[in-house]
Amino acid sequence: MGVQELKSFIGNNTGILRNLSFRDSKLIIDGCNLYHNLYLYFKLDQIHGGEYEAFEDLLTQFFTNLRHCDIQPYVVIDGGADHTDKALETLKARKKDKIKRANELFKGREGTCFPLLIKNVFIQTVHKLKVPFVQCVEEADWEIAALANQWDCPVLSNNRDFYIFNIKRGILPTGKFWWRNVKVNRGTNKKYILTKHFTVERLCASFNHMNKDLLAIFACILGNDYMNLQKIIHLRWEAYSVRSGDFSHIDGLLTWLSKFPGPEAAIDGVLKLMTDNEEKVTVREALFKGIKEYKLTKGSLAQYFLSKTPATCTGPLRALPTWTLKHLHEGKIGSFIVDILALKRVMLNPQVEDFQQPSSNETSRPIRQVVYGLVLLGELQTEDKLVAAAKASTGTDKCYVTEYDRQGLTLTSSEVEAIETKVKEGLRLETLWKEPHPLRLQILLETLDVSSVRGIPLHLQLQVFATRYWLVNAKPQPNLLHLWGLLLGMVYGRLNTLARTQIDRQLKRKGRGKIYLDHEVAYLYSQWQSCLRWSLCLNQLLCRPLPEPECARLYFGTLVHQAVREFERGITPESLLATCSKAEKLFGQLRNAVLSLLDEDVVSRISTGHMSKAFDKTQSDKCMNQSEDELSSCFEHLMNEDNDDYDEVTGKKRKGKDHKTNTLECSTIRTRHKAKARNAKHPSKKSERRCFD
Repeated sequence: MGVQELKSFIGNNTGILRNLSFRDSKLIIDGCNLYHNLYLYFKLDQIHGGEYEAFEDLLTQFFTNLRHCDIQPYVVIDGGADHTDKALETLKARKKDKIKRANELFKGREGTCFPLLIKNVFIQTVHKLKVPFVQCVEEADWEIAALANQWDCPVLSNNRDFYIFNIKRGILPTGKFWWRNVKVNRGTNKKYILTKHFTVERLCASFNHMNKDLLAIFACILGNDYMNLQKIIHLRWEAYSVRSGDFSHIDGLLTWLSKFPGPEAAIDGVLKLMTDNEEKVTVREALFKGIKEYKLTKGSLAQYFLSKTPATCTGPLRALPTWTLKHLHEGKIGSFIVDILALKRVMLNPQVEDFQQPSSNETSRPIRQVVYGLVLLGELQTEDKLVAAAKASTGTDKCYVTEYDRQGLTLTSSEVEAIETKVKEGLRLETLWKEPHPLRLQILLETLDVSSVRGIPLHLQLQVFATRYWLVNAKPQPNLLHLWGLLLGMVYGRLNTLARTQIDRQLKRKGRGKIYLDHEVAYLYSQWQSCLRWSLCLNQLLCRPLPEPECARLYFGTLVHQAVREFERGITPESLLATCSKAEKLFGQLRNAVLSLLDEDVVSRISTGHMSKAFDKTQSDKCMNQSEDELSSCFEHLMNEDNDDYDEVTGKKRKGKDHKTNTLECSTIRTRHKAKARNAKHPSKKSERRCFD
C-alpha cells in the first residue's frame, strides 16, 4: 500500500514534522529503504554496474555514527512476495517502470537502476559490522511497525506505509535523518543526530483530532496496491479540501474522513456516496481488509532478536524447511527461495544494458534451472512410483517456474523448466543441508561446468568459476580485454590507497565524473553480474560449499569500463600494475586460473589477436604444474600484501595476519561426466549436458 505524494503533503504542512535531537535509543531500520536511499542520495554509479565498495564505506560510516550517539540499530529487510499473490499487478507495474528507468540511464538520460549486487553488499556489510539483522520471510512493513511498538522506539524509513501505521514513537524519515553531521550537546557533551520526526498523533490533530484508525481507510482509497478503489469510487475529494494546490485531493479526503467517529461509520459514509450495489460489496470488503492490514498486534521479530528462533510459518510457507527458514532470517540465503517455493515465480531485475539485445539474465538461466530443481523437484521423488510413472508417460512430470523478465522494453513471462542435477537423483530441499560437503560442492561445479579446482585457493574459487562460466556462455563472445577489466577490478579491491591512486592516475580517473558508456561492454558486464549473482544464490542454497566472496571487492563499475578503453588503446594490465609487483603477480595468477579452466577452443575464441599479450601458454602450464602447496602459498603471500597498509576507516596501520590463520585450502575435484568429457575419446558437448538444455 502507500499513498502517492503523502510524504510531500506532510512536508508541506508545518507542525506535522518536527525537529528531534535523537540519541540513546533503539531504532528499527527499514533496511531495503535505507540502502536504496543511501545509494541514490550519494549519487553512486548506476550506469556502469555499481560502486559497491563506496556503498560499503557509506554503510560503515552510517552505523559508526549511530554507535557514537548510543543508538542501537536493528535492521529488518523484506523477504519474498506475499504468498497470496494479491499484489502481483502492482509488482508487474513496478517492474515495467524499472525497465523503463534502466533504459533511460542506458540512453544517457535521467533514470534509476540499482546495481544487481546491492542487497548482497548490504547484508555482508551489516554482518561484518555485527549489526542485529533479520530478513523477513515476506514483506517486512507490518513486522517493522509491530516491533517498534513492542520496543517503544521509532522507525527509520521513507516508506509511505509507516505514515499510516499507528507507531507510538513515530517515524524518522530517512531523507531527513542527518546522520553524517553528528552534533554534540554542549551541556552534556553527548552526541546526537538531528532529524525530522513524524507521529500519527500530530497528523490527526491537524484534521480536527480525527480517529487514528481512519488513516487505514484513507490509505485504502488512495493507495491500495491490491485494488484500485479510485476507479470504483468516482469521487473528487478535492471538493472537500479547505486548501488549494497539488495536494487538495489528500487534504480533501482527510477533511471528509475527520467528521466520522470511527472506521465503520466512515465505511458506511463511503458506501452512501456510491450507487452500484455490486461495487458497494467490493468496496466494503476491500476497506475492512485494509483496516485489518494496518492493525498492529504483537509480531514475531522481538522474540527472534532475543533467541534467534524463527516464527512458525503458515499457509504455503509451511513448506519452507526449518534450516532454510533459519538461513533466510540470517540473510544466508536469498528471498528467491520463498518466491520459487510458494509462488513458483521469479521476477528478474533489469540492468543498464543494450535493450535491443536479449536480457542479460538469459546467460544465467541454466544456473537458475538447477536452483529451481533443488527447491522444487525433491517432492516429486517421494511420490508413489505408479503415480510418477503415469505423469512421466503423459509428460506432466516436469515442473516449471514462471520468470518475469524483459524482452526489449516489454515485461514478459516465460515458463522455465526446473532441472534435476545429475550428481545425485532424489535430492530433497528438506535434507539438502545434510548432504556431505563434497556432494554439494560437486553440484555447484557441475552447474558451472567446472571440472577441476586444482591450484585455485578456496577463497577465490567462486568468483573465478562464475567468471569462467560467463566467458563460455555470454553472447556476444567476451574477449580477453573484458576479462582483463574484470580481473583488474578484483585486484584493485585488494590494493592500498597509494597503489589505487597510481592506477587511477594512469586511467585518468577523476572522481565519479561522467564516463563514456560502451554499449557492448555494459551488456557483457551485466551478463557477468547476473552469472555471479545466481552462482551466489546456488552456493547459498547448497549451504555454501565454497566461501562467499566479498561482493564489495569484486566489481568497480567505472574503473573496469575505463580499463577496457585503455586496453583497447594498447595499454596492458602489467603496465598499470607495474608500480606494485605483488598486485601484478596476483593479476597474473587470477588470469591464469581462469584461463586454465577453459578449453583451448574457448581460449582461441576470446583471444581476438591479444593472445601474445594475455596468455603465455608456457607460463600458464608452468604455473598450473606447480604443486598445490606452492601455488596456495603464492596466493596467500599476494593476498596478504596489505599487511603494511593503512585502514582507511580508523586511520591506523593494519596489523599483519597470522600465517596459520590464513592457510588456504586448495582441492581437486572432478565431476564424473566432466572428467569423462575431457578425455580425448569422449569430446565434451554442451548439447549432452542437461544443465544447458
